[in-house]
Amino acid sequence: MASILLALGRDLGPLCLLVLTAIVWKRNFYMRGLTYRASVVPAGREKIMKSIFYIGLLGSFDAALRRIGQLFLVFPKTERSAFLLRLLCLHVPWAIWALRGPLSERGSTRDDRGWSDTVTRSRLWRIISAAFGHAQIVLSEEWRQLSPSEIRHWMDRHYVIGMHPHGLLPVGAILAGLTWAGGGLRGRTASGVELPEPENGGELLHQRWFRQMKLRAAVASGACGLFPGFYEMFTTLGAFECTKPFIRDRLRAGRDVAIFVGGAQESAYATPGRYVCYVKCHKGFVRLALEERRDILPMWTFGDESIIPQVRNPPAWLTRLQQLFKSITGLLVPPGFAGIPQLPPLTMVTGVPVSLEDLWAKEVGGEVSDEAVEEGHRRYMEAQRKLFDSNKALVRGGHEKGVIEFI
Repeated sequence: MASILLALGRDLGPLCLLVLTAIVWKRNFYMRGLTYRASVVPAGREKIMKSIFYIGLLGSFDAALRRIGQLFLVFPKTERSAFLLRLLCLHVPWAIWALRGPLSERGSTRDDRGWSDTVTRSRLWRIISAAFGHAQIVLSEEWRQLSPSEIRHWMDRHYVIGMHPHGLLPVGAILAGLTWAGGGLRGRTASGVELPEPENGGELLHQRWFRQMKLRAAVASGACGLFPGFYEMFTTLGAFECTKPFIRDRLRAGRDVAIFVGGAQESAYATPGRYVCYVKCHKGFVRLALEERRDILPMWTFGDESIIPQVRNPPAWLTRLQQLFKSITGLLVPPGFAGIPQLPPLTMVTGVPVSLEDLWAKEVGGEVSDEAVEEGHRRYMEAQRKLFDSNKALVRGGHEKGVIEFI
């Protein structure tokens, strides 16, 4: 009897630890970003929670591998040698990775210290973009309506950047916005018209048009920094946790911070032929821009909405399960697939910045009124509408009949 209880404890103990971790995360929003967290979680507590999660996760993997080995009599057959094999192949490599990455001080996801210009130029991103046949970042046609002095006015500023749509995974926004796979932003509009580029443009990404731009991305889900591969991709591309104090610090350090304003909930509407801007109830990014005396740069990636077709109107129980997982991790797992994944052309269009200067706080970090936030939010939605309507017929992928929805 004791041996049976011991075996059950070894198998179910790690799983119970994962469940307990999920409950704590859900209750305290430890895995969530800007919208959900009232205050910053102490770094020490965050590392403890991540360590407990890794212990539970590795324990669950270990139990699964042990049972599979016993079931199929996989070599080695002795318990000791099997344990040593799992230790060397699973536990030790993961522990080294975690201690050098997410659990280390230099591997923090609270800022952009992991950003690498070399990684943004990696050939890997061009190979991935080649699978889609087309991944590009261009200017909106609205730029053609500006005078040379108006264009120069916008070239040397820093911005809060509003990106849409989120997509199940915003591949186009990552390839064209955070890497050189899209060629970097230049003076070319969606219709192919060439606008004069500024003199003395910088050498970093997008600095041939916005000469001071240092683009980073605020990611709302802490889950992106928990697993090998995802952690390296997001940190080296300049992504960090989407919590207001961290965004504020990066803005004050001279960075341009991109925020997927619609969040994970916007990805629920990602399906071919539907263009949803989930922004009506999201206004915190506008308040942040006003407090930090920044204008907002709107961007829209055509094609990101149609990579993975999703089931529309899934069963209620599946929706509840989906929302439960989102409340824990910040990720919205699709309820089901309505077809095979697509490889559509991906075009990120950069709109004309939304001028908010007349609504700014009197000083950086100062207070702004609710009325100013409402007005800034209205201007942003109107800018996204103009961007979408001005370019939908000009980009590849058959978007000319598309209608943007604000939810």
